[in-house]
Amino acid sequence: MKVRRILWTLLLIFAVSFSNLCSAATLKYGDRGNQVKEIQEYLIAQNLLNVAADGVYGSATVNAIKDFQSALGLEVDGVCGEETYKILRAAAYNEIDVTTWRVGDYVPEPPKSVGEVVNSVNDVSTVLSAVNTVKEIVQYAGVGDLIKLGMEGDGVVHLQNKLIEHGFYSGEVDGVADEETIDALKDFQSSRGIHADGICGRKTYWALDNEDTPINLNDYEFSSDVPEFSRVIRVEATAYSSAQPGMSAYTAMGTLCRHGVIATDPFVIPLGTRVYIPGYGYAVAEDTGGAIVGHKIDVAFDTIAECYEFGRQYIDIYIVD
Repeated sequence: MKVRRILWTLLLIFAVSFSNLCSAATLKYGDRGNQVKEIQEYLIAQNLLNVAADGVYGSATVNAIKDFQSALGLEVDGVCGEETYKILRAAAYNEIDVTTWRVGDYVPEPPKSVGEVVNSVNDVSTVLSAVNTVKEIVQYAGVGDLIKLGMEGDGVVHLQNKLIEHGFYSGEVDGVADEETIDALKDFQSSRGIHADGICGRKTYWALDNEDTPINLNDYEFSSDVPEFSRVIRVEATAYSSAQPGMSAYTAMGTLCRHGVIATDPFVIPLGTRVYIPGYGYAVAEDTGGAIVGHKIDVAFDTIAECYEFGRQYIDIYIVD
């Protein structure tokens, strides 16, 4: 009986520690609690919510959910139901690409909750099995899954082999994301201009598979790295992408809308002007926009997620031509 009580206590600890793995019930304006805080953290990860995750489903959370639903083609009601939660969680964990996902596409099921595991427990052997299941849910990573410190699985084997190919890892290929593996991952991310957070997500996977990925100098301090320029202009910068619903794939000049293009007011920055933008890189003014008037620019990205990340900024840009 003492063993049984200890194991039940362990399961309760797991239930508290990993409660964020549980699927959220339908959440709406006025709701409060940990499940609300969970979806707020997912919204913050998507750069859709700019306030702290306080566990209160207020107007800011409603608007953020609406923005997410609109961008993904879901019913826009501001309510986080089962479908919205499932897609939001998958987006936050980079399990789907929000820039290409369409309604009807596959979305991974959220991991089983600890509560579901506990409900099936009848004896000590089942308790032990449940504990092992919880451990596997928390730590296993397949190829393409988000990989963090402490995770294990085929995905980590793949990561270690890729790091060896790029010359950043010399340890054992054991499928365990230990400190040596994560340190090698951070070094690789730094070399490719990716934020060195030690987490292998979509951008890192892409860089691992593309040998010629350029180093993004935009992640470094700009002092001697600023190119020769004719003048500096202070602008309000926003971001856009042809992947956004209703956006054209072509610019005002007839070129493809892509990374390296900006929309400007031609009376301030004429079309065809080459500029340098700290935090972005070189770009050419090839597009215009109804809201782009005066000292405003719209910076093109390939993905909606990058637009969220860029947000709205007041920056100095360098006119190169």
